[in-house]
Amino acid sequence: MPAKVTCIDHPVFAVNDLIAARSSFEKLGFFVPPIGRHREWGTGNICIMFARDYLEIRGIADRSRYLAGLEEFLADGEGLIGVAFGTNSADESYRAARESGLGVEEPRGLERNLDVFGKVVSLRFRNVMLRTDDHPGFYHANLCQHLTFDALRQPGWLGHPNTATSVATVVGVIDDADAAARKYAALLGSDAVLRERDKVMLRFPVGSSAELITAREAEARGIAQSKRVKNYMAAIKINVRSLDALRAVLGKSDLPCRQNGGEVVIDPKHACGAHIIFVEADARQ
Repeated sequence: MPAKVTCIDHPVFAVNDLIAARSSFEKLGFFVPPIGRHREWGTGNICIMFARDYLEIRGIADRSRYLAGLEEFLADGEGLIGVAFGTNSADESYRAARESGLGVEEPRGLERNLDVFGKVVSLRFRNVMLRTDDHPGFYHANLCQHLTFDALRQPGWLGHPNTATSVATVVGVIDDADAAARKYAALLGSDAVLRERDKVMLRFPVGSSAELITAREAEARGIAQSKRVKNYMAAIKINVRSLDALRAVLGKSDLPCRQNGGEVVIDPKHACGAHIIFVEADARQ
């Protein structure tokens, strides 16, 4: 039985310095909320919010506590470390994943406190951690159930000067497309997995998709990362309402970008080690 995954809830960036990362994403035209800290982990983060998903930027706050693989990943530099898949029930997803033979840990609570306009807001989640071998194309992945979905989206947090509205696609690198397709069929269900030559597409009931490609294809697209060989995220595509508005913001920040057809691509050195690709989407998204 598939693990009842509903979406890609949020991609995760790993960074060395959250304050520096905050500045980088502001220059890219995002509204960046305050930095928060996980109570149960040794990590802090910034969450850039959209209506149905978001970007998490995660850094180390206390090296003596659980870091969910962050320290090992950062040894090879900043970048996209992985994704949190969405679930409506961590407990149901855990049971279904176990029945599918997936290696998962029992659901655990996670809480993050934010100081918002002088008021402490408590954000709560329940997470199911996945075994590394069960999520090809991502260094880290888990299932995430939101207990405080609305509190995560405070007034004004969804309005971005660059007109970003949502995550479009995450791009991961794999070394065996057949094996990846089998793994994700167990996790998501066979209907969610589309095998195309040497890549795998993952579709979800709502929101963004995932594209899993070979290292050779990543090289051809100019998004490969030399320090990482396989099972890593190479890029993320983000929907914007207006590429013209995006370019205006980048121009004010004096940030270079390159045009690739109907896409605007940001180099990793300006985006915390990740390739960010902006695409113009329907205004209703």
